[in-house]
Amino acid sequence: MAVRGKRAAANDPSYRNLKADYYPVQRKTGLASASNGVHHVCDVGRILSRVNHRLYRQGKTYQVKIDLDNRTMASGTPSGAGQIEVYALKDTWFTQKAWQLARATYLTATAGERAAMSSSKIARWEDFRVSSGVSNAIDVNPYEYASDLSGNANTHGEHATSQITLADGSTERSFTWGTPGGGSQEFGILVEYNKSGDTNKSPQDDANTGAGDQAYAGSEDGVFEKQMDDLVNNGNHPPYNRASFSSSVWVKIATLDNSDAAGPGVAGGHSRMSTGFFNAPCGLVVLKTSVARTLAGEVSITAKAGDYKGVAAMQMGV
Repeated sequence: MAVRGKRAAANDPSYRNLKADYYPVQRKTGLASASNGVHHVCDVGRILSRVNHRLYRQGKTYQVKIDLDNRTMASGTPSGAGQIEVYALKDTWFTQKAWQLARATYLTATAGERAAMSSSKIARWEDFRVSSGVSNAIDVNPYEYASDLSGNANTHGEHATSQITLADGSTERSFTWGTPGGGSQEFGILVEYNKSGDTNKSPQDDANTGAGDQAYAGSEDGVFEKQMDDLVNNGNHPPYNRASFSSSVWVKIATLDNSDAAGPGVAGGHSRMSTGFFNAPCGLVVLKTSVARTLAGEVSITAKAGDYKGVAAMQMGV
């Protein structure tokens, strides 16, 4: 009987063409803040880049959720210390358009320099990046675990905010969702978009004129001059601030709370542990803790599965 020998590695394709049957991406990670404080800012693209060792761009509306561990608070912890408010940028057309104008300004301002440089000279991982503008913001990093299961913050990689050089050839300005003060070295994204033009006014906007004497005013068929005045004046202003956009560009998603030491579900207890998935323009999420603290893995972020390198992320502008 013939003896079947083992194939040589060089001739056996199973040694060479090993392929996974799914797309690998780590979508969930714990969060660690860089220092003690109240306002902790998550940049989803930055966090995913660090965890997965690849570039996830900031100019996306990521779909994410924030979860809080069901941990009882330590004895003596101030009341409400387990509460964390979660905020994201408003997912509105003007948020998107304001970002698009900022990015277009950046690309226009750097077009001459790009034309004068070879493509190999331009930074490989260049990305248009803006700041949250949140006061006293503390950066949030992925919280990962070593072989002994000790947790550590992953702070690696470069994530510089984008800058443009002004006409004097030396002054640089970056971009922020906040409202810069006088002498600031930042462009306010909404402030600048406000300057691009107000909503068109109606012909009756500046003069509150009536309909005048119309052909059927006061006739027996029920056409009334007062009704015509209402048709002229009720709706001649847009249903929002026609002159500017509010600087209040953040929306509260939820308040997570594990402060009930007796456990969730008991009378008077607080037990909301997840926001559920929500849209986060620019991938910016703010965690506001009720007391100053340093996050160390008790809060996690999860990106929804999708077709942008394994996660759900919609392009804010092409």
